[in-house]
Amino acid sequence: MDEKNAIAEFVESLKLEENISPEDFYRAILSAYQDRTRQVYFIWRKLKELYPEVDADRVIGEGSWDFGVYQGEQVKKKYDGKEIGPVEALLGQTSKGGWLVFKQEITSLNDDKAVKVFHQCPHVLALEDLGLDAKQIKSFCRDMLGRCDYGICAPFDQVDIDFPTTVADGEGHGCAMTITKKK
Repeated sequence: MDEKNAIAEFVESLKLEENISPEDFYRAILSAYQDRTRQVYFIWRKLKELYPEVDADRVIGEGSWDFGVYQGEQVKKKYDGKEIGPVEALLGQTSKGGWLVFKQEITSLNDDKAVKVFHQCPHVLALEDLGLDAKQIKSFCRDMLGRCDYGICAPFDQVDIDFPTTVADGEGHGCAMTITKKK
């Protein structure tokens, strides 16, 4: 088979013209989240190896915060200058893909408080797959990756965010993203 036909055959095998099934969509989004976590983990590990004098935890935490602020600014644009309270902050960062792979559930949604529970965490699944223990996973999520979520809400003057529980805590509870109106 010549090169041109081999390429055409491969591209055809991807079935790009077909609709994606819900299960294939779920697996693709889950894989993307897990790959992002794995990439961050390997950068963190290499920082510790090559530059032991550098606080790799802080670098990843601060980078995650900055990523979150960027995402928060994107959410802010969706609302075109409207004041962002708990409802807008929560819904503005909720997507079909995230809903599916984090197995999310909204348990409260009002002007004073919005809560979304994540019953599964692709980050935890990826870190478990990489062999991290429970203490390492909790630290990686709470102290580093989780800073992203706090950063997302930083551009919103009227709200605070907290996670009283997370999957990474290992206590059998989901991540309870709790966004409240500032007093």
